[in-house]
Amino acid sequence: MTTNIDLKRVEDFNDFMIERHNIFIRKEINNEPYPWSNDSILTDYSFCNVYRELDRVTIWIRENWREPYADHPNLAFAMAMARQINWPPTLEEIGFPIEWRPDHVKTIMQERMARKEKVYTGAYMLTGTLGGTKVEQTVDKILTPLYANYHGEFDFSSIENCWKSFLPYAGFSDFMSYEVVTDLRHTKWLNNAPDIMTWANPGPGAMRGLNRIFGRPLDGKQKKPLFIQEMRDLLALLNNTPLPLEMRDIEHCLCEFDKYERTRLGQGRPRSRYKPREYEEDIL
Repeated sequence: MTTNIDLKRVEDFNDFMIERHNIFIRKEINNEPYPWSNDSILTDYSFCNVYRELDRVTIWIRENWREPYADHPNLAFAMAMARQINWPPTLEEIGFPIEWRPDHVKTIMQERMARKEKVYTGAYMLTGTLGGTKVEQTVDKILTPLYANYHGEFDFSSIENCWKSFLPYAGFSDFMSYEVVTDLRHTKWLNNAPDIMTWANPGPGAMRGLNRIFGRPLDGKQKKPLFIQEMRDLLALLNNTPLPLEMRDIEHCLCEFDKYERTRLGQGRPRSRYKPREYEEDIL
């Protein structure tokens, strides 16, 4: 156990998660009217759910692709495709990739653009210099090379090893690879992975959240394994919380906690205010 953890900050982090999940219950389960909390930061700005599985885009992917095609050999590729686009109306129009038809996918996406309809999510801040239009990059430079190789080259022995399998491919950063692997954690390949409770990929927001809890400067740097150990320590300290948690939840909520604290302390604000919309899935 890391020795310099601030238990008061751990309590603050836990309180944040509990209240954010209570908002979900009041809104989605109890159908209570807005506002769903006395915490104006949580009601005025967009924060992801404690559990990624409850976000609306993830629900669509689960209900329309992940569960109906649970035994399809292209499911892992489909999860990668879903997160590269991450916008259900586009995915619905394209359809589950029972076979990979890149020209079909490009046509659908280009036609949506021509109709001035949304093609991609706004949730992920992604950049790339692969050449061509964004649609051409997605289909020709990212998804087609992945499809050509993924059947024989992916290691499903653990979440971490599966995450590493995506990293050599264009378009799959640490962040994007982890998004895909998080979906695959709920499939036959990784639902019993040995590192569900011991490994997560700490993104920049989660690292800032850990720096807050451990009393370091917000831009404090340390090796990634030390951040991972600190997430394990947090998970161990929170094992009696009302919320059942695993490492992904800790990593996910640390980023949201950092957004919350930035607002509370006047250090900045989340990039979007809360407004009802069909697919609510904020950036991680």
